[in-house]
Parts: sequence; C-alpha cells; structure tokens
Amino acid sequence: MSRKSDRNFDDLQKRFKRNIYGTPKGQLRLAALRGDFKAHNLYQTEQPLKVLDIGGGMGQFSLELAQQGHEIHLCDISEEMLEQGKALFTEQAPQAKVTFQKCSLQDTDTFFPDQYDIVMNHAVLEWVEDQAQALHILHSKVKAGGHLSLMFYNLHGRTWRGLMNGKLHAPTMATRFNAEHGIAPQQPLDPQWVKTELDALNFEVLSWRGIRFIYDHMHQKIRDRVGLENITESEWDYGTQAPYRDLARYVHMLCYKP
Repeated sequence: MSRKSDRNFDDLQKRFKRNIYGTPKGQLRLAALRGDFKAHNLYQTEQPLKVLDIGGGMGQFSLELAQQGHEIHLCDISEEMLEQGKALFTEQAPQAKVTFQKCSLQDTDTFFPDQYDIVMNHAVLEWVEDQAQALHILHSKVKAGGHLSLMFYNLHGRTWRGLMNGKLHAPTMATRFNAEHGIAPQQPLDPQWVKTELDALNFEVLSWRGIRFIYDHMHQKIRDRVGLENITESEWDYGTQAPYRDLARYVHMLCYKP
C-alpha cells in the first residue's frame, strides 16, 4: 500500500491537542463514542475486553476504556502523540493494562498479530491513501463476535461547510497551505461508500451516527446561550437520523463482525 498521503502529526501535536481535544469539539466526539459504546454494552463489561486502537494518538477514549478494566493496545505513527499518551495513562490510569507501539495502520499485523474484541480507528481513515485496503486490514484485526469502531471525516459535512462559507464553485478544495500544513483532513469520505464497503466485508453496522452536525453549523453566540450540555444532548437525540447525520463533520459507525 502506498503511504505518501498517510499523515504524521509529530509537527502538529500541540496544535492538534489544543484544537481538537482541548475544545468542545473533542468533548462532543468523546460523548458520542461513549454513548454508542454504552448503548451496545461495550463500555463496561463483566470480563475485560482486548482493544486495539489503531492511530490512537494520545488515547483519550482508550483511557476511558482502560479505566473500565479493558486491556488496551495502542499504536500511532507519531512518536510525540505516543509520548503524550503514555503521560496521560501514567497520570490518570496508572494500573491500566496498556501497550504503546509506534507503527502505521498498514504494519499493525507485524506488531499486533492477534485479533481483538474491539478495534478502534478514529479520525485516521481520511488521512490514508488507500482507504478500501485500510478497511480490509481493520476487518482482519477484529475477531469473530468482535466490534469495529470506525470514525471518519464526512465528505457531506465538509461540502456543506464550504458552501456556507461561500466556496460555491469548489466547496471541498483546501488552499495549498492548509493541505500541506493544516490539520483539516484532505480526503473526507462519503458515508454511503463506507457503508457499502463494510457490507461487502460482512460487517453489520449497528450504529451510524453523525458528530457535530449541530455544533459546527451554529453561531458562536447561540452556542454560548444554549450551552454545550444542551447541544450534546440534542446531538445524541438526532445523531442517528437522516438527514441531520448527513451534515455532520464526523461520522461514527459501530460495527459487529459475525
């Protein structure tokens, strides 16, 4: 698999941490993941589960699962992200069973030859050049009876945002500078294409949820007035319903492998 488009965030890890997880955007993302996992009884279980977090970065959601007793194996291509993750786990889950490994999605089988109860791939697929092959790799790492948690940047949400910002002729096109130096993904995915690929791999999509379909299209003054708690609740209530989910910035699909 060619890797020329796979993005390494070593040069942007402080900005990434501040702009994504240090903001309401990150809180909405984590709330959606937490809710979907709880709804399908994967957050707290009677027996610990083995979790593989591919491209897990600093491991914010893996940390929550570790705190519930699950065993975490986390990999990323960014050394800086992994160091941040190790510090986070040391501080907030010192007793956790966790393994950190620097490697790409394409090399996971070398370092993690087993199959897992849960495989997570969050905000990674939009940075990978061969997305179809990446889905095949993810499928191979999930054991029968296991789950795939897949979150990706939504093509429709990006297009809608571009149109609303006046980019009427090229709503998905980034500037050359942003494409080379920014943290906005440059290869957003059509959720229906992803769903078709997952179906072909014999995954059962248990949940298809949009994330930040309200927040990203709401004026800051209204955000401040209604508050993040109310926005989070409404995002949860409408997040699995079309057409609202189709305008989300991110999509989360929780899948089961028979």
